Amino acid sequence: MIVWFPSDRAVGGLTVLGGLLALVATFPTRWYGPKPTDSYVFDPPRFSALWIERTVTPAVTVAAAVLILAGLLWLFRRDREWMPRWQDWFAIVSVVGAAVGTLATMLFVSVGGRAAADPTAALNALLGLGLALLAALLLIPGLLAWGIGYLRDGRHRLGAALAGGPVAAVVVVGASIALDVGSVGALPVVLPVGAAVVVVGYDLWVGAGDDAVA
Repeated sequence: MIVWFPSDRAVGGLTVLGGLLALVATFPTRWYGPKPTDSYVFDPPRFSALWIERTVTPAVTVAAAVLILAGLLWLFRRDREWMPRWQDWFAIVSVVGAAVGTLATMLFVSVGGRAAADPTAALNALLGLGLALLAALLLIPGLLAWGIGYLRDGRHRLGAALAGGPVAAVVVVGASIALDVGSVGALPVVLPVGAAVVVVGYDLWVGAGDDAVA
């Protein structure tokens, strides 16, 4: 029996798309125009800033999280045979962290703006926050060590992406706090992460090979 799997090239392309969608999901709403007021708040015009915020951004956010998870999982699947055991474990920690982060993203999206008025939504928001913190605790050291393993093996582009993306995001947050500039918004934080995901997808793309298991 022939079992077909997606090719590295296909998953790489989807991973690149996931990185780009992560950036799109964090674009400030004001870029799409002014938000409607009065009665339009409850039924915003299609393609207005509020309609995009409520309808498009949640779907794009979930899609980005799922595609990024798929890319990391596929990267681990591709390289696990030659990675040393310690790097294997950190790669697994990273994939688990990405899975937890994806679940947290889905919970946040399901809540929307109802947390203040709906006890169930508020509980989901708290659970999502807890999962997001857990995901960060797994992803940051996991990706850092996974990337260092690639750097030691001479694969500098992939290693720098995996190790540098989350570190750069933490540096942006830390700098904004240290300099007391207030919230820098999500885009500057997600930008290095999205760029790292694009590099991972590109590495899968150029290292592609058809995967078919008999």
